[in-house]
Amino acid sequence: MLEAVVSTQSTGRMATEVINGIEVTDYREDLQLPSSVEELKAFINNATEERNAIQEEIDIHSEVLRRENNVGMDGPLVDDEQYPRSDIDLVAVRSSRQQLIRSTNDMRSVMCKIEAALIKLHQLSPAQNVNSTGAGPIQPPTRPPFLRVHGVLPDSPAAVSGLKDNDQICQLGSLHKDNFTGLGDVAEVVRLSVNKAVALKLIRDGQPKTIALKPRSWAGRGVLGCNVVEL
Repeated sequence: MLEAVVSTQSTGRMATEVINGIEVTDYREDLQLPSSVEELKAFINNATEERNAIQEEIDIHSEVLRRENNVGMDGPLVDDEQYPRSDIDLVAVRSSRQQLIRSTNDMRSVMCKIEAALIKLHQLSPAQNVNSTGAGPIQPPTRPPFLRVHGVLPDSPAAVSGLKDNDQICQLGSLHKDNFTGLGDVAEVVRLSVNKAVALKLIRDGQPKTIALKPRSWAGRGVLGCNVVEL
């Protein structure tokens, strides 16, 4: 069962998470969204460009961790005798880990902006079926699936979000096939998203679908209540 634990302190509208010894603070406040369809489309376009730039940063630093013996976000930095590992660039690994945490936090924030703007855009123009750039019909996921849902517990956050057994996951927040190194990456994204909606792109019965997954505490174990396996 996929588990995630996070240390969080909240004050007003700010939440500070301590991740790998680094404080990551979410300073988001109520969004002031444009009031017209055209302004909303421009807002979404700008946010999408911001998202793409952040994704490039995530991909760069994910590649560093792969190159350094695939150490990932939580691989040991010392050997069995507790000496610093000589087979990896410790400075590069620490730097990339810190940047990935910050970039993932930035990605979460910009995805929330896009989601809020899309909701308002659909409210203003319910007859239109728009995608995240505000133009044209929603397109199928552009990335191939890399995970399969294997079991969803009743009444769990995953079930409430609409996730179903055998769904094939194409993207979870900023995580996708090209930067996926292992199930630890999934746990990291989930940990960064506790009590916050994260965009989940999937394929179900051959059809693309996007849902908002919100990891949170519930009556069962963990914060999702589902299991995923690699494809």
